[in-house]
Amino acid sequence: MSNSITLYCERITPRLQFIAELLITDLIGFRLQLIDNIEDEKTIHINYSYNPAIGGYQIQPNGLLKENGIKPIATQLGSEWHEIPTITLDNSSFDIFASSFYLTSRYEEYLPYNADTHNRFTAPESCLHKLNVLKRPIVNEWALALRIELLTLFPGLKGSPRIFEYQSTIDIDQAWKFRYKGFIRTLGGFSRDIIKQNWPDIHERLSVLLRKSDDPFFNFDYQDEIHKLNNTNVTYFIQIGDFGRFDKNTKHTNNSFGQLIKRLNTTYRVGIHPSYQSNTNEQLVRIEKQRLEDVVDKPVLVSRQHFLMHQMPSTYQHLASLGICEEHTMGYSTHLGFRAGIAAPFHFFDLEKNYKTDLELIPFCCMDITPLHYEQLTPEEAKNELTDFMKSVKKVGGLFVSLWHNESLSESGRWKGWRTVYEHVIQTGNRLAK
Repeated sequence: MSNSITLYCERITPRLQFIAELLITDLIGFRLQLIDNIEDEKTIHINYSYNPAIGGYQIQPNGLLKENGIKPIATQLGSEWHEIPTITLDNSSFDIFASSFYLTSRYEEYLPYNADTHNRFTAPESCLHKLNVLKRPIVNEWALALRIELLTLFPGLKGSPRIFEYQSTIDIDQAWKFRYKGFIRTLGGFSRDIIKQNWPDIHERLSVLLRKSDDPFFNFDYQDEIHKLNNTNVTYFIQIGDFGRFDKNTKHTNNSFGQLIKRLNTTYRVGIHPSYQSNTNEQLVRIEKQRLEDVVDKPVLVSRQHFLMHQMPSTYQHLASLGICEEHTMGYSTHLGFRAGIAAPFHFFDLEKNYKTDLELIPFCCMDITPLHYEQLTPEEAKNELTDFMKSVKKVGGLFVSLWHNESLSESGRWKGWRTVYEHVIQTGNRLAK
């Protein structure tokens, strides 16, 4: 029995090296040897060339992985393969390596697109949404189909495909809804509520500020309890930038805010949540990262963009230059699904510089606001949809990452009843991971 795959190609390129390692090693569990000379090889398992005489399982390359530049590419649905939809590029035959590279490199995000009001690439712009496969971890599915083909042709092979994992992530945009806002912000909040005749919030704000009730966003005792009960691994992303139109957290010098961060850091992983303002002023990320490091007294290596603000490749390039090793922005707020077509960690491939970087990307596929606001589901409907979604990821041994906020666990306002959804997600995730 062997767990080593030999892949022959006419020329080993950075693009092919990246995607072959991702599919063959990371997803289906084989060691990989790439060769461009067959004289001393007895067995070729994958023949990535136009020459069928070489033997092995042949995949005809469409040329994308030999290129260095970036150009417009047309994407289409091809014929089904093992009952899985395929995506072809520029009307060529299906090339699993090229199509997977196109998705995981986020090739289409380097090309012109219609941005939203926050200058973001949107789900409807993606080929996966247009081809109606956004909710499928299509790259994982293709990799498992390739494994079947290889085991059929070479039954002596033995590899261990990845297994299902669940991870919870929580963004802290505002640690408190009412407290520690300062006089001017508090007065402004009261004024807005009075103008809008928002009497429930006026009553709640007064009750919190007079210490008659707890601040609804500060629900970390509940979070600790539910995470401990379900043995849940959680990463927190903390917005610690200065106040702005879209940046409304407590001032970073506030002692209670610092104590909260230290508390979270003792039990969970803590990462930076770069402010909205930092997208037009990159030096702010360095400042905010240093603020967080000063509080936790260790390097901050994990990040997720506030508002999912993200541009290819500049955002990742800058974060990597600051020492970020793991990034969690790869997903959409408006749609469930897989922005890069994959339910597994993968490395940022810099198309501008044409090389695989050390920055690991962790895609999320489920955000709290999606079923509530964009799909307008009830909590019970959301539970059913997310259970089915999670089971589909389980089938391919994928990684299911959820994104929540302390606000969405507040049982306040529109989030009434949604704690039960979060509890259901982490319970289902942990059960499926056993």
